[in-house]
Order: sequence, then structure tokens, then C-alpha cells
Amino acid sequence: MIMVVALASAMLMTGLYSGLIFDHSIDAFIEETNFPDVFIELSGSANRSDIEDLISRTDWIETYELRLKLDGRYLHEGKTYPAVIIGRDDPRRDDISKLLLKDGEFFAGPDSGCAVAGMEHIGVKTGSTAHFSIGSSSFEINISGTVQTPEYIFASSVPDSTLPLPGDMVVLYMNLSALRDLSGMDVNEILLIDHDGKDEEVVSELGKELPPVSRVIYQKSHPSVVFMKIGAGKMRNMFPLFSLIFMLVGIISIFMTFYKMVMNDSRFIGILMSLGYSRARIIASYMSFGGILALLGSILGIVLGLLFTQGIMYYTIAMMGDIKVAYPPDIMPFIIGIFYSLGSVMISVGIPIILVTGKSVREALEHKPSIRVATIPFSLPISRTSLMGIRNTFRNPGRTLLTILVIGMSVGVAGSWIVLSDSAWSYMTEQVNQDTWDLRVDFAPEISRDNVSSVIDMENTDYVIPFTYRAGQVTGGGGSESTFVVISDRVLEIRDFEIESGELDPSRSVITNKLASELGVGPGDRITITVGSRTLETTVGGVVYDILMHAVYLDSSTGSSLASPDMTSGVFIKLEDRGTAREQAVYLDGKDGVSRVTVQDDIIRSMDETFGQAMGLLYFFFITCLIISMVVAASAIIISTMERDMEFATLDTLGVPRSGVVLSMLLEIGIIGILSAILGVPFSLLFGKLFAIMMEEILYYFPINVAFAQMMIIFSFGLAFVLLSALFPLRYTRKIDVERTIRERTAG
Repeated sequence: MIMVVALASAMLMTGLYSGLIFDHSIDAFIEETNFPDVFIELSGSANRSDIEDLISRTDWIETYELRLKLDGRYLHEGKTYPAVIIGRDDPRRDDISKLLLKDGEFFAGPDSGCAVAGMEHIGVKTGSTAHFSIGSSSFEINISGTVQTPEYIFASSVPDSTLPLPGDMVVLYMNLSALRDLSGMDVNEILLIDHDGKDEEVVSELGKELPPVSRVIYQKSHPSVVFMKIGAGKMRNMFPLFSLIFMLVGIISIFMTFYKMVMNDSRFIGILMSLGYSRARIIASYMSFGGILALLGSILGIVLGLLFTQGIMYYTIAMMGDIKVAYPPDIMPFIIGIFYSLGSVMISVGIPIILVTGKSVREALEHKPSIRVATIPFSLPISRTSLMGIRNTFRNPGRTLLTILVIGMSVGVAGSWIVLSDSAWSYMTEQVNQDTWDLRVDFAPEISRDNVSSVIDMENTDYVIPFTYRAGQVTGGGGSESTFVVISDRVLEIRDFEIESGELDPSRSVITNKLASELGVGPGDRITITVGSRTLETTVGGVVYDILMHAVYLDSSTGSSLASPDMTSGVFIKLEDRGTAREQAVYLDGKDGVSRVTVQDDIIRSMDETFGQAMGLLYFFFITCLIISMVVAASAIIISTMERDMEFATLDTLGVPRSGVVLSMLLEIGIIGILSAILGVPFSLLFGKLFAIMMEEILYYFPINVAFAQMMIIFSFGLAFVLLSALFPLRYTRKIDVERTIRERTAG
């Protein structure tokens, strides 16, 4: 019982404390590095002096930095990897976007640079010479050191996706002047820290005189911050729900035990009452016993909660750029866990003792504990010990059903992780496969639509669809969220959209279901899209499911106030032969004006890598929950076993070998295990659906899939762990003192 209480409270403490750690770690990282409040990306190069003059006339800006940020390529051992190359004046600057040196030293000249740590396995390490290219220009940089920054906790090879998809990508910081000389561009990105959180006012004021803005990212909606907050939200919401389910199971187990114990003690309680002991004093003595169990369970729960938290941090922080974990000095999660345990146990203890002490002294004294044993009205051609195991399984049908229900719920919670991971993986793969394009080509700077054919002079294509990409804020339904905007006259051809509501009408707007849910809008509602100082008011035409959490799709005429219909920031390409995508990507990558080429197959591979990394954490939860189900099974089964010590002692005196008793017990537990594992399958689907609803609130919607393979895994592992619980009752039966048991029971 103590283990059940401990594991349930540990789950609660882990969820609450892990959420705090996620929040505290990213907040500490942001504070330490003076993470900018606003990132403004321009659609082309801008004159540095003009922007500095404009900023000098803005009173709200505390400090700023101007950078040149370009997409490029990194070449290593004959392979090409995507790269982001950022020019900075001073890598040691610490009042805004501070770089934390992890190894080596900061760059000092035009021929050296620092890379974000994590790409050492592809040669980007301190002391190495790295080969990069931008357009048709190639150059070498000496890597003087590696750094960490909140801007690239996730060095995602696929930008703008819902999840930070890995795939090797290099982020290089180098001398701004050197990068300007190489590219022929001045600056194209503004980083700001403003006074009093006036982010949107600053952007609106600057945007009136800035060149066209392609993207505005506020700190609160930066991918690093968003995904850390998502991680915190999942821990805070899902673990307490697991805890609630396991504590419910624990309450049932504890109630069963205490109810039996108190009823057996009814005559002794009657004697105490007849001797003048007050009912309150008797209740207090039994409640103190429950309090000791809850306290010991809570103490063990704290230890287990800390261990679980350490395990979670080990897996997740390693996936998030290996940032320093900051443990907040907050004991509230553990206090909540202790009170949760105390309250749950005291309720399960208090009910039966109050029922007994509510009787009169005469009723208490005359109570005769009895066990109703159901019998099987037929015989089977098996040994007597085996038949005894079957009969013992159903000797108390009500308790057996309750035991199977309790264990089945525990197996179901464990199995829900398998259901969740399989369903999420299937959904994400399905969503990616709904994209009809094979290659996405991004230009820097934007080019005229009339010039697309001169840059993309390809044959054997099914389509080449120009698009314009913007990022900003969308407001509607009383809320505001960051969003990606895709503008194209042929936007409906690039994806097989799955409609949730409304219709596919980009002449108004088509938005993702997650964005619609968070804003509280739907078809027919008005929304306002803001990119820099440009705004667009439009009506929602339809809501669709999409891998992007926050995206809006528009046609060119509708989005003309956000981007010129004559310009394009990229094209989607569908090839006649998808097998040539890699070859064509290499060809396009060397074109002047092409900043990035994304291969659709790379997104799928990166998703597989992401889920592959996450599977360790998911299986950690799965096994942890199975261990809890094993403890619950042992707790429930041993209650019944302890009541039959006289039976085991009698069998021993009759000469029945201990091996026969063990076989009987294994058969009994095996039947319970099979039935519980079968029941655990529908429970895993039920809990999986419940947790998926919670995931939708935190991350995105995905349907629950029913797959035979995952059902068999849940059944097999559930049965195996329930059978492992047999170690506890078998150990108890082996320790029974036959003589002492018979003397005590026959003496009354």
C-alpha cells in the first residue's frame, strides 16, 4: 500500500516539478543571455545607417543589434548540409543575444567564426576548418569555438514546422563585415530589447519606415520558448492526471484492506467502546495508522519523484540543446503531493472506521466476520491443486471483479503511452504526406514572379508554384497568436487539405485547427493579420488540419496588403519523378538567389529521427507505469492471499507440497493477469483518447488509432508485469509459520 501511495504521489510531484523546471530553465537561460524581445526579419537587404537613424528616433528601444542572416550550405566529406550564417559585429556582446561560450574562444577576425554546439559529429568543432557556400560563393571559416544560445536551442533543419525536426543543420556566427563582403548585402535583421514590454508598439512604429518585413517573431512566440513551454505544459497536465488515476486505484486497494481489517476488529472495537473509550479516540487510533501509511508513502514518493524528474530531465534536456538545467527552489509541488497522499489515504481509511464506530456497542460485539465463498458446481480433469487455483480465483466474485478492474486500469494507463506515440506518429506522417510538393525553394532576397522561370529553369515538373511567406501576429476572437502566412494563387494545389469545418476558400482565408482553437474563431469570423506595420482584415473561410500549429493560407489578391503580388519568396515544385528530388535539389542549391532548398523526404526522415529520440522517454513512461501496475496488482492480490493463511497452513499439515501451492497461486494470478490485460486494452484506448484531448490543448490534435500490433504489445507486457507481481504473495506464503498460524486461528 505504501508503494502504491508513493508511486501515485511521485507522479503528481514529477509533473508539477518538471513543469516548473522547464519554465525556470528557459527563463534563466533567457535572462542570462538577454534574449531579444523582438526579431524583425526584412525581405531584403537594408542600409545599416538608415535603420540606425530610424531606431535613434524611437524612445521605447532599450538596446538593439543589426545582423545579416543568410541561408547557406555546409560541405563536409562530400555531403551538403543546410546552414544558417549570421554576421555579428561583436560576438562578446552581452547586453543582447549573448552567446555562451561552451568550448574554445570567440572569433576575432574575418576568417574565423563560432558554431552552435551539437554538430561536432559532422566536423563542426573547435579548431576545424569548415567549408560554407552562399549562392555561388564559397568560403572557409576556422571554427574558433562552439557556443549556446536560446535562439537555437533547436537547430531545426526544417524551419516553420510544428515540431523542432533535427536533421543536421549548422548555425555559424561570423564577422559581419566579412559576411557583407561575401554576400554583397548590408543587414536584414533587427534584434530589439524594449522598455516596459511595448513590443507591438515598437514594431508598428518602426514598420512605417522600414523596408518590407517578412517576419516578426516576439520572444513569447519564438520556437525555443514555445517548445519549452509546451514541454512544461505537458508535464503539468498529463502527470497529475496519471497520478489521479493511480491514486484512485490506490484508494480502492487501501479501502479494501482497511474495510476488511476494521470489520474483523469489530468485536474488539465493541469491547473498547464498552470500556468507555470514546468513538473519537478509537477513530483517531485507526486514522493514525492510515496517517503513518500516507506519511511513509509521501516520503518515498518525494524520493521517487526526484528520481523520475531526473530521468525526464536527462532525456528531454539532451534533446533540447543540452542547456543547463536550473532547479527552482520551490517545494510547493512536494507539499501538494504530501497533502494529496494524506487526503486520499485518510478518506479510504476513514469511511470503514466511521461505519463501524457508528454502530451500537451490542451490534459491534455481535458482528461475526465471514467470507462468502462461491463454488464451482462442476469438476475438471486436472489436479486438485490446479482446481483449487481456479476456484480460489472466483471464491469471492465481487472482489475478483474489483481486482481485475483496478489492475486493468493500471495496465491501461501504461498502454496509453503506446497508443499515444503510435497515433501521434501516424498522424504526423500522414500530415506530411498530404503535401504534394517534392521541393521547396526559398529565395533571398525576394524576386519578381516574372523572373521565376529564369531561376527555376527545370524540365520534367508537374508544377512550379510561386508563393510568398510571411510571419507575424493574427488577432481574432479576443485573442492574439503568432502565425505563418502562405500566400499563393495556387495554394490549394500544394497540399491535400483535410477540412475540419467550413470550406477551402483562400480568397477569404484558410487557417489551421490549432490556431482556430486558440483564438476561438471559426468559418465566418473576422481575423486581423499583422506583419510589421502592414495589416490585413479577412474572414475565415475554412479550418483545416495541418502539421503547422499556426498557419494561414491566402491567395495573392487577398494577401496583397501583406506582400506584393508581383514578388515571390519561393516556389513549390512537384517533380514527374520524385526519385530525382535529391539530384534536383543539389542543382537548384547552386543557383544565384536561392537561399534554401528543402526536400520533402528530408522532413519525413527528420520526423522519424525526432520520434526515435522521443521513444526512449515514452518507453521510460511506459515501463514506469507498468511497474506501478505490478505494484497495484501485488497489493490487490496479496490482500486476498493474507486472508487464506489458515488454508495454506492446513494444506501444509495435510502434506501438500509447497510446489502444489505455488502452482495453485500462479494459476490464480495467471487468470487474473489474463483478464486484467484484456481489460487493459480498451482502457488504454480510453485513457489514450483522454490524454490526446489534453495534448490537443497543449500541442495539436491527432486522432487515436486502433492497431492490432499495439494492442498485442499492451496485452503481452501487461500480462508479464502482472505475473511478476506473483513474487510478492508467493514470498508471503513461503514465510507462513504453520504452527503459529493454526494456534492463533483456532484459539479465536
